[in-house]
Amino acid sequence: MKIGVVTTSYPRAAGDPAGGFVQGHVAALRALGHEVDVIAAGERDELVAEPEAPTGTRIARLRGGDLFYRGGAPDRLEREPLRAGLAGASFSARLAATLAFHAPRWDLAIAHWLAPSALAFTAARLGRRRPPLLAIAHGGDVHTLRRARLLAPALAALRATGARLAFVSDELRAIAAAAVPARWLAGAIVQPMGLALDRFGAIPRAPSDPPTIVIASRLVQVKGVDVAIAAMQHVRRPVHLVIAGDGPERATLAARAADAPRVTFLGAVDTRRRDELLGRASVVVVPSRILPNGRSEGTPLIALEALAAGVPVVASAVGGLREVRSLALVPPDDPHRLAQTIDDVLAHPPPAATLRGSVADLGWPEVARRLLAATP
Repeated sequence: MKIGVVTTSYPRAAGDPAGGFVQGHVAALRALGHEVDVIAAGERDELVAEPEAPTGTRIARLRGGDLFYRGGAPDRLEREPLRAGLAGASFSARLAATLAFHAPRWDLAIAHWLAPSALAFTAARLGRRRPPLLAIAHGGDVHTLRRARLLAPALAALRATGARLAFVSDELRAIAAAAVPARWLAGAIVQPMGLALDRFGAIPRAPSDPPTIVIASRLVQVKGVDVAIAAMQHVRRPVHLVIAGDGPERATLAARAADAPRVTFLGAVDTRRRDELLGRASVVVVPSRILPNGRSEGTPLIALEALAAGVPVVASAVGGLREVRSLALVPPDDPHRLAQTIDDVLAHPPPAATLRGSVADLGWPEVARRLLAATP
């Protein structure tokens, strides 16, 4: 079967973590014997070799990286609604035109993110040769559409084309269900994204002393990194907080950390460096919050990846994080509870085998098969 994967984020070079889970999905589809085309945002319009893929594999890039790679489109839309909205509309129009050329040759289209990927597919002029569509909602897309009062129209457009929906968390599906008649979501599934279980399971564990607490995320408000920085003043044990990632909040967070003990900003790191951090981490923290506009997380992959590596995770009880087994959950925006729970996990770490077992059903081969089984 010839499958087209449409996405915004996708690795731009070997080791680039942006959209790495989409690359994992593509690799799993190819391993199942399918031919896969990829269309993704990039720095310019070009056809390039796919990172870490067999010779001859190509990915079609469309100019739009400024919007999707530097801090994420949902955060850009909140900070600069007019400018980012115009950029998003321009990208969506060019994506629809590109799909009109490529998609008629596909047997199946898979869109990561409802907007713009899946909606561009519905807008493409495909004539009679319109392949079925699986549209995967990840979180920021659902919350952005809801905030703009476009979630119901978007779901109506997808329904009109016969698209099947997948949500990475029960909460996202519930948000969609509250916006449209229940019959519109008939056949929709809930499926977190997959993991390279062999890769994460093979990371050698050598937790540092004093313990290293790791955050790996974009530095944007919804990630709640400021809460973790504040919590460091209340953790009883001497620990070192390492923050891997970059984004528009970095300068503000660095100023907050000036008075906090043992906080290091690494900036953006590649996948090799992130795996090394997981190897020496005593705890991974995912301190996400619910923003005043109602936006929260889907299911941040770093939480699942840490569990697959046997690393304890302390996370806020928000979004899809509430649905993940073996997480130590705390209320969002509560640095005291976060600090207390970090101390508790350091004193009594759960067995690595238990943590790995909690995500054992999320290997990419199985997840890719389940997603294919849900297609129209």
